[in-house]
Amino acid sequence: MEHPLSAISDHGSAPGIPRVLLGAERVTVDYPGVRALDGVSIDFRAGEIHAIVGENGAGKSTLMKVLSGALRPTAGSLRRDGRPTVFNKPADAMRAGIAMVHQELHLVPTLDVAENVCLGREPTRLFAVAVDRVRQRARARELLTMLGSDLDLSRAAGTLSIADAQFVEIAKCLASNARVLIFDEPTAVLGEREAARLLALLRRLRDEGRAILFISHHLDEIVEVADRVSVLRDGKLVQTFARSLDGLLCDAAGVGVNESRIATAMVGRELGSIYPAKGSALSTEPMLELVGFGARGRSRAISLAVKPGEIVGIAGLVGSGRTETAEAIIGLRSREGSVRVAGREVAFANPRAAMFAGVAYVSEDRKGRGLHTSLSSITNMTLPSLDTHARLAGLRIDSAGERAVTARWIGEFAIRCARPALPISSLSGGNQQKFALARWLETAPKVLIIDEPTRGVDVGAKGEIYRIIAQLASKGLACVVVSSDLPELIGLAHRVAVMREGRMVGELSREKLAAKDCEERIVRLASGLSEVTQEGAAA
Repeated sequence: MEHPLSAISDHGSAPGIPRVLLGAERVTVDYPGVRALDGVSIDFRAGEIHAIVGENGAGKSTLMKVLSGALRPTAGSLRRDGRPTVFNKPADAMRAGIAMVHQELHLVPTLDVAENVCLGREPTRLFAVAVDRVRQRARARELLTMLGSDLDLSRAAGTLSIADAQFVEIAKCLASNARVLIFDEPTAVLGEREAARLLALLRRLRDEGRAILFISHHLDEIVEVADRVSVLRDGKLVQTFARSLDGLLCDAAGVGVNESRIATAMVGRELGSIYPAKGSALSTEPMLELVGFGARGRSRAISLAVKPGEIVGIAGLVGSGRTETAEAIIGLRSREGSVRVAGREVAFANPRAAMFAGVAYVSEDRKGRGLHTSLSSITNMTLPSLDTHARLAGLRIDSAGERAVTARWIGEFAIRCARPALPISSLSGGNQQKFALARWLETAPKVLIIDEPTRGVDVGAKGEIYRIIAQLASKGLACVVVSSDLPELIGLAHRVAVMREGRMVGELSREKLAAKDCEERIVRLASGLSEVTQEGAAA
């Protein structure tokens, strides 16, 4: 029998208007001191990828929480299959065929991969009193294979990297067989190859007749896969773009739009280049030097020198050992080889020792290692530098000083934070990321190692973070930026070192980064191929 959605085009547009599976009508959400959503009406259709974009704090994640049952709206209503519906909790939404992959991971660290994938939907045996482990593992393997992942199913979730944990989260969502799938920044922690694989899966799910809700700050992904794009700004729906019959993303007047046009709609103004001008190193002597260095069992034989005023990027595929090497530098992992700071050999037992020596590390794992999400924004801001706010030999904390420091960084980073005394979990992911960076800059480091600096950050805020990193470098800070975003590394760094399978396999100088084929050169090195491209060979 013909599939009921066989008439859907390559971009999911069936003749007429496809069926609305889920909709919001005049939804408003108020938090203390801020209106997160303001009368938003929007629908999500079968056989369609519907992207939601906006700056940090625009209301994207709040809307997704309402749709997935995690949050009751202050006003307005939801409709499912054209009928009014109320979700009191996420379980209600799941029973209604709605599943969500959250921006922050929600795995049970003590359960293994297979148990997490099938959590809440375990296959049973013996009159449904025991879990059928064979079927559980088979189902988990099937779903992970769809994602191109060959993870060990018996591995505890708490030992996974951020990228691998994201694959498990996505597989868990797919296990629900939901008709409406919500993906909140699913590619933020994935490399280019893994992200491409996931986008292909989203197309396949769309063509099966599901409604796919997709939040991403990677506007190139939005332009590539979205059938409709809705723009939120300050909690309001301000514009929607739709895919035309000829495959172009267009505005209401039928004029084609690109990434720049979407970014302008997001921020309400024209955006220039988000990358600042590159300065120069301020000294010939390195501030940070790695000699024969490695994270034991994950990387080895790495030699790298970073001078004051220099920004060095670290590129590589997921699993190449970038993050593990950074963690070994500041004492989070066992290490081999030597580290020198300002010419003096050091061996850090923990990140606090590294901080006192002037080395700060901003983790890619914002929720697990970057912030204490149950504590206030003020407490998170000052924890690394708490000694400077201690009075009477530590018996009292200068609360006024803490508030002043927090207010200063909120202004510097344009953080949307109406009430800093509330738990930092009340902020959007991008605003949490700004705090994760600011809290370490408050320690006045000489070396800044920052892993995925703009994960979950909108295009406008990315420019702010790039500007701040460039300013810090211009004042003599030695910066190491680990990132899966190649345009970010190319636009920001003075040079880029490439890792593969735990080793440094090449480096692109400032001159090479200015060449048109620089991104291809990085990809080739990271994949184990020669750096020379066809263009380079021709030259």
